[in-house]
Amino acid sequence: MNDLERKLAMVLGIGLVIFVHELGHFLAARLCKVRVDVFSLGFGPRLLAWRRGSTVYQLALLPLGGYVRMAGEDNLDGRAPAPDELQSKSVGQRFLIYAGGVLMNVVFALVVFPIVLAVGVPMVEPVIGSTEPGMPAWTADVEPGSRVLAVNGHAVIGFDNITPEVALGPSDGAELRLLAPGAKEPHTVVVPPVYDKGLGINVIGIRPPEDRGREIQVTEGSPAWKSGLRDGDRIDSVEGAPPGLSLSEEVRFASRFYGPISLHYTRKTAAAADQTGVARIEPTPIPGKGRSILGLAPTSNRIAALRTNADAQALGLQQGDVFFSVDGTLIRTESDLLYALDAPHDSTHIVVGRGGKPLELQGPALDAARGLALFRDIDLGLDPASARIQVIPKGAAAEAGIQTGDEIVSVDGKPIARFEDITPVLEQAGSSKALAVVVRRAGAEGEAAQELEFSVQPAMLPGADYGIDFQAANYTYQAPSPAEALRMGVLSSWRLMADSWLTLKRIMTGQVSGDNVGGIITIGHVSYTWAGQGLSKLFYFLCMLSVSLAFLNVLPIPVLDGGHLFFLLIEKIKGSPVSERVLSYSQMVGLVLLVSLVVYVTFNDIQRWYFK
Repeated sequence: MNDLERKLAMVLGIGLVIFVHELGHFLAARLCKVRVDVFSLGFGPRLLAWRRGSTVYQLALLPLGGYVRMAGEDNLDGRAPAPDELQSKSVGQRFLIYAGGVLMNVVFALVVFPIVLAVGVPMVEPVIGSTEPGMPAWTADVEPGSRVLAVNGHAVIGFDNITPEVALGPSDGAELRLLAPGAKEPHTVVVPPVYDKGLGINVIGIRPPEDRGREIQVTEGSPAWKSGLRDGDRIDSVEGAPPGLSLSEEVRFASRFYGPISLHYTRKTAAAADQTGVARIEPTPIPGKGRSILGLAPTSNRIAALRTNADAQALGLQQGDVFFSVDGTLIRTESDLLYALDAPHDSTHIVVGRGGKPLELQGPALDAARGLALFRDIDLGLDPASARIQVIPKGAAAEAGIQTGDEIVSVDGKPIARFEDITPVLEQAGSSKALAVVVRRAGAEGEAAQELEFSVQPAMLPGADYGIDFQAANYTYQAPSPAEALRMGVLSSWRLMADSWLTLKRIMTGQVSGDNVGGIITIGHVSYTWAGQGLSKLFYFLCMLSVSLAFLNVLPIPVLDGGHLFFLLIEKIKGSPVSERVLSYSQMVGLVLLVSLVVYVTFNDIQRWYFK
């Protein structure tokens, strides 16, 4: 689909879910012989309207919902309701009418889910692309490339299914059913998740798989586009990146804080031979966001965690060691360690700090594969006892002349013993004036270290835009039989409803951040994105949206369907309707709650999509 077609599909798709909901109320009202005065898609001024029988059908300006206005729904002013008015009907009939929208949304999902699953839905493969060092999956030795068959006993068909299953599953451990690369039989591993403050959910630290063909997408007019790269180009290698990494890792390590990169690529052509070339990308700076900083980062050369590795044991590495050098190469960052372990040497000579003293370690020579394996089994963290720094290119400190490897002595006249001492000094000084930064710089061999003073004006750190999107490993899930499509469709609908309830409970208990709740902007963004993957993907999302709308409307909040259903249950129990006073006040409270919710989720949306 082109851009216009995707936008049209987005609008029509969301409109379809709203139409289905309102149609449920309409059909239930007609079934109970209640006159419907207005059937509206959207709120606000009418854009288009026509009358058929006693009902006015209309499209309104604000496409944020819709409504069905039934005869006798409002105050009757003390008169007895007519036979075709809502208040003349029994509690059971009114319950059906108010539940009609929810039921229709559920029916929509139960019907459409099996159809799209039978046709085939594009998904990101449920395969673990990589694990984040130090995170639970890494600690548990979950092997990258493993296919996730189920999480907590629930089958998964796409990578996107894994995150909510972990987030909403038991906090003491997510049970993963995995099929390791090359294995014939699956195995089960329990991984205790950790709470991620940024995401607001429990996570285990896994990343999606990247496209095995190493194909990329390129934003038109971006630096990558100007370098000659195009959609579908295959990246064969990244200059300066060691082999054995994923494409995104190669680019990350080669860029070294947003520097230029050179990519060797192959492009399929109509000719017999494919076109090859080298593209050098100079990234475009992105204006910095947030507070002004000095543009410094602490050295990341301390072993925060260490997995079992024969070469690490042979070398005598231990958790807590601080890398000073590997075969003469100074180690300040994970990039330094990766390149040092990748370089060929007759033996491996490592100098670490242990217990505040330098220690030399000697071990066998490591080839590239063993060096990479050792690197992946080490989680490098910050050295809390050090004030030695690395300088972020194009940051304030770099512009002033400070260099990576310098040791901070003082900032604004305040002594610095370790890197974290810089933050309170910077907060106290503010960003309006330049700060005097004194560093200790090692001299050449045989020369003493010297102290140098620089004037650094704090500034926001710019980002960089390369214009490259790394493609995930996609596949099309298609149910093997109509019966399986029906089973998976019903199961998907049930799981979505259960997950919605669990999400609400976890938000109330603080186990899931409310920042994860999205509104119409998020709905529009996701539907637009998924529409680009085909109609089956769009309708798969519409099924999810339909179930979510059903869940939201069944909540006992006045002005929503669930509020009406709640009052009808009270009426059935006590034998008479609630008083007009109670109903009026509850409607006011419900309206305030609803408006507050809309404002809150809209704020979340704006933060998520425009200020991320």
